[in-house]
Amino acid sequence: MNRKEFLSQLEQALQGMPAEECRRAVEYYENYFDEAGPEKEQEVLQQLGAPEKVAADILRDYRDIAQRPNNPHEGNSKETSGQKNNSSMGDWFRSLDNGQKLLLLILLLVAACVIAPVGVGVIGGISGILIALICAVCTVFFLVPALDLVAWAGMLALLFAAGVYVSANPMIALLLLGLALICAACGVLLGQLTKYLFCAVFPGMIRGIVQFIRRILHLS
Repeated sequence: MNRKEFLSQLEQALQGMPAEECRRAVEYYENYFDEAGPEKEQEVLQQLGAPEKVAADILRDYRDIAQRPNNPHEGNSKETSGQKNNSSMGDWFRSLDNGQKLLLLILLLVAACVIAPVGVGVIGGISGILIALICAVCTVFFLVPALDLVAWAGMLALLFAAGVYVSANPMIALLLLGLALICAACGVLLGQLTKYLFCAVFPGMIRGIVQFIRRILHLS
């Protein structure tokens, strides 16, 4: 069994639930597979077990929640409490004389003038850190391939120089050939690092960003 078959069987086993609840349950396990990654798909399948068993647990929890009695007076009590608080605040404000109201207004303006720059500074600091991180990541993704090209170009230049000096000064030619081999080794290492960045790190970052956005959208 693979991920697609598991999710398909799970969705079929959850047909007794409302469509929205069924979609949320299937989507939860889709995110679970996404977070584990393709390389751990079989391990996740072994942990979860049969989709019918998972569906049975979900349906049992859903029925338990649906059968819980609701307190019809809870919302009214909260609403009444809020109305009392608002009424008491309004009565307190109306009890102040004009001088006290003016003083309160001045204090609020002073507090706003003090808090606003601090809030702007905090937001600016967080934004600066995020921008610095993004720039650092972009620098790594551009710098490594550029160094790889420089290494290979240096190898070619050193090989050409070694060919020029091979008859005039064999020792210099041999030194240049050794440097060319070092550049080639650096080029191979940087090439493997470039492959790792663009084949493993970059897709992982994209998946993380997509999952983060999806979670924000679900919370909203």
